[in-house]
Amino acid sequence: MSSAALQAVGQFKIPIGIPDVEKESCAKLLALYSSNSFDDDTWNISLTASGKSGTLFFPNQYPQLEIEILKASILNMLSAGSTISTCSNRIHDACFVFNFFESKKLSISQLNQALFFSFYKYLKTIELEVWHRNRYLQTLQTLAESGERLGVLKIESIIPVGRRYKDYSCPKRAPETQVVAQVDNLFFNLSNDIPLGYRVMYLTLRLRTHRISEVIAMPLDCISYPEENVFTISVPTSKETAYHVPVFHQYSFLADGVCENIYYKLLIQQRDYALSIQGRLKPQYQGYLFVHPKLQRIITTKDFNSYLSELCANNNVVDSDGNAVKITSHDLRHINVCERLQGNVISATETMVECNHSTLDQTLGYGYPSKKDEAKHLANITKHIPLFGKQKEVQCLQVPSFKYDRLLEEPTTRIIPGYGICRNENCKPQFEKCITCESFSPDPTYRDYFSAAIDLLIKRNQQIVKKHGDGKILKRNEEMIHLYQKCLDKIERNLS
Repeated sequence: MSSAALQAVGQFKIPIGIPDVEKESCAKLLALYSSNSFDDDTWNISLTASGKSGTLFFPNQYPQLEIEILKASILNMLSAGSTISTCSNRIHDACFVFNFFESKKLSISQLNQALFFSFYKYLKTIELEVWHRNRYLQTLQTLAESGERLGVLKIESIIPVGRRYKDYSCPKRAPETQVVAQVDNLFFNLSNDIPLGYRVMYLTLRLRTHRISEVIAMPLDCISYPEENVFTISVPTSKETAYHVPVFHQYSFLADGVCENIYYKLLIQQRDYALSIQGRLKPQYQGYLFVHPKLQRIITTKDFNSYLSELCANNNVVDSDGNAVKITSHDLRHINVCERLQGNVISATETMVECNHSTLDQTLGYGYPSKKDEAKHLANITKHIPLFGKQKEVQCLQVPSFKYDRLLEEPTTRIIPGYGICRNENCKPQFEKCITCESFSPDPTYRDYFSAAIDLLIKRNQQIVKKHGDGKILKRNEEMIHLYQKCLDKIERNLS
């Protein structure tokens, strides 16, 4: 249904498009970035201050009002310093929002609180990451605000601006320090054949907490010498000023430090190489430090992560369990934040600024170490705790063997290896939670108990299947067999 076909919502008549005066204002703003007209489906954007350019594509299958609200919203984003790629993402997300309204045979001009919560509930029904749901939600809220500001939507603050889905998933953890140490050794070993560009990029990512996109954008003149025996590097952030001028972070290093000295020499080598081939590069690749070692372009995120993956595989990089692993550029950012937050030298606030995060909570979300490192840390603490006094001998209530065997025959009775049996079918004992924990290490003494429990549960399930018994008990037994088998596998690995 087109906007033109709609009648009125309450006392508010729905226009076909935005007012002429607002359209003229948008056209003047667009002239700062493009020679295209406001009505064009394609805008060729040029950000003069930063030298960046790109193309924005607007859909033409939606009502005029929706598209003009979207275009006005994009212009506001450009004037606020948003990048072309961010604007392009907003257009993509807006199409998702418009499709939702079309599925309801409605227009965004009919937006009200009930319709907002309908969209909110709809997002829960599709498989998306929490951050992706929140992005769609933010897009709808931004469009609503733009429409109200333009005078074509009358929502009167009924839309809960800032409402977001909460992420209840486990936090993303940094890779194991053991894994990172193996990769560090590879890159700091100058005798191997790691390409210069990848080596310098890795060291830059390890020494600081920047995103790889920011490191890739480092210019040729990023190295300076503010004082004797000190060198400084400048790294552009992913954020820009309102005039699209990149914001740079500067970091100083003592040139005579062991690591810093290596880093400095490699930086100079990479700069010299990049300078030597500038004449062979296309204009869009000129002026950058990280030129590809083989191709006449700059290194991409995909290039770097693919090389990391290949390097880990070829050099048998493994975790503490001996499993093959690989890391990504973003994993380096996580480990860097963890090292800073746990080292008590660089404050959390300083780390937040370096990471270019908007809130401290965002920075702290990067500070979760791997579960294995966390377990090692706790083990180092608890091993120093003295045991005071002698342990008292525990008197257990003895159950006659015939009664014990009879209880075992009951289908809902669970065996707790090393302890006894439990008849409470509605209880989820703590020991089951422990068994599933990565930090749990089963005592080899109880190997036979686990084996006996598995045999008993297998026999029970055979009887249940034979008699077409309770499927819930069957499923429950299978889950317990799986848990006990995991314990046996851990015991065997630890003994080998």
